[in-house]
Amino acid sequence: MKSKKAQGLPLNVIIIAVIVLIVLIVLVVIFSGRITLFGKGVKEQASPYEAKNCEIPGTNRKCYSLREDCYTDGGYIIQGRYEDCIEQNAECCQL
Repeated sequence: MKSKKAQGLPLNVIIIAVIVLIVLIVLVVIFSGRITLFGKGVKEQASPYEAKNCEIPGTNRKCYSLREDCYTDGGYIIQGRYEDCIEQNAECCQL
């Protein structure tokens, strides 16, 4: 009787492992492209609400062309460069 000192992997296990590896590679390629598109979409939607803008929905901030008007309404000027206020030649006021 022969004695088996070492056993090899059956051929069907090797074939299944290769198929699984190919499927994983395909999934990575598919999702890497989709994740990039998803990231671009999120950035596009978030850009109006970035810190560079003064008038963000849900905040009590407005652009005022005169500081006195801001103070009269009970607010204070927030220092910085805000793109939406620069267009109006104004400053950002927190009410």
